[in-house]
Amino acid sequence: MRFKLTSILALCLCATPAFAGNGKVLLDIWDIAYLGDGRAGYVHTFAKQIDVNGKKAIHTTIEVRLRVKRLDGIAEMSMDSGTIETMEGKVIGTFMRQGLGTNQQKVINGVVVGKKLELTLNGTTPLEAARWNPDVIGLFKQQNIFKDHDVKPGDKFDYLSFQPEINAVMKLEVVAKGQREVLLKGAKQKSNLLLVETIPDKVEYMGTKIQLPVSQAWLNDKFEPVKTEADVPGLGPLVTYRSTRALALAPVPIAQLTDISTNQLVKLKKRVPQPYETSAAVYRITIRDDDNVATTFSRDHRQEVKNVKGNTFELHVKASNGGKADDGKEPGAEFTQSSYFITSDDPKVKDHARAAVGQETDPRKKALRIEKWVHHQMKVSAEEALATAAHVARTLQGDCSEFSMLTAAMCRAEGVPSRTAIGLIYADVKGSPCFAFHMWAEVWIKGRWIPIDATLGNGYVGATHLKITDHAWHDERTMTPILPVVRVVGRVSIDIVSVEN
Repeated sequence: MRFKLTSILALCLCATPAFAGNGKVLLDIWDIAYLGDGRAGYVHTFAKQIDVNGKKAIHTTIEVRLRVKRLDGIAEMSMDSGTIETMEGKVIGTFMRQGLGTNQQKVINGVVVGKKLELTLNGTTPLEAARWNPDVIGLFKQQNIFKDHDVKPGDKFDYLSFQPEINAVMKLEVVAKGQREVLLKGAKQKSNLLLVETIPDKVEYMGTKIQLPVSQAWLNDKFEPVKTEADVPGLGPLVTYRSTRALALAPVPIAQLTDISTNQLVKLKKRVPQPYETSAAVYRITIRDDDNVATTFSRDHRQEVKNVKGNTFELHVKASNGGKADDGKEPGAEFTQSSYFITSDDPKVKDHARAAVGQETDPRKKALRIEKWVHHQMKVSAEEALATAAHVARTLQGDCSEFSMLTAAMCRAEGVPSRTAIGLIYADVKGSPCFAFHMWAEVWIKGRWIPIDATLGNGYVGATHLKITDHAWHDERTMTPILPVVRVVGRVSIDIVSVEN
């Protein structure tokens, strides 16, 4: 049921512009990664000199491999990104490969042409070009940036970096905080290290500004980051320590893996009886470190934000059949056409949709039949990352994100406009009441968006589904639709004011 917040991190390695030869290795660094007290995997930074169209260049890749427990399952996370830069550090190409599901990957190549980054999907499909800034520096130059600036306590500077997970150039501010006594993993005594913070500019998305995680690095006297830490949404503090290849690749017993489920749950003080049969509810919500908390949750015919006081507000929620219709404006083509993730034109998706719907012609009944079909045919699994509906149609497995993608695609295949919603859902986990992050579908029926949830298969949604955002996934190949969740995860607390069944 619970949504994979690890999807926010989905960066990955892909093919690059043509280059020749194996090249001279310039950098080969291994770091062991920890989540909480448990070892989770490694970060590998590798750079080599290559030849691009007869000129020397540097090909750099940062690979992240994490393996964690998530309730009853094991989640594998693969996150790589890279750049190709001139010997002076000017970026001429970018690359990423993102694992979406079991044996499914998304490959995006980028080539810098003037002030644009021309992108190609899976080696054949041109994508809309991203804006580019010639002052962006490559990953190899970034690895040496502290040394190049001879950074000292109190120093500040900034630089531009390309963020492939959102296809955008971002300014990063570096602040040297001062010397710290730090005990590194495996060491018997503390080391005197320079603490440096790297703060990304806020990302503007759908009218709001979202702060991505601040990272910290502890530098030795060679300006090498022998320890790093970043608070990753949905995972908690991700800490790395400089190591060797042998130690970084050493297997970790399953019993020693970190269970990240507690970082993805919002604990409650009291239980809700029959939570999915609630007709209305009021919640008191507090969001830490946000300038405009009233915009963190969606407002529509089901949800109202009231009584905003500082960083606290009330969220009034009704079941799916409650409230007035929306403004009556018919949804655009982005909610009816096939897209990269909601692949409604896929033959297998169409076959499933026709099998689910049969001879039914009423749009609402079509959607409900599809919801029930997905609920009964899908198998819950933690092995997928954020798979496309076409992929899910063949595997018929995943968690709530795969359930909702397939539901939305099957609805579009039957002419019912659809989108996905992301938010929170009430759950009892290991005997304790909480809200868990969740994803479901919404369909357009007679002037309003109606939520349906194939993970439950009830034909309706109660007042314990709290929506943060929704999206059509039109022309989306990145994880930007999930960005609004970053404002909430790890920063939210919820009190139940009242519940009606």
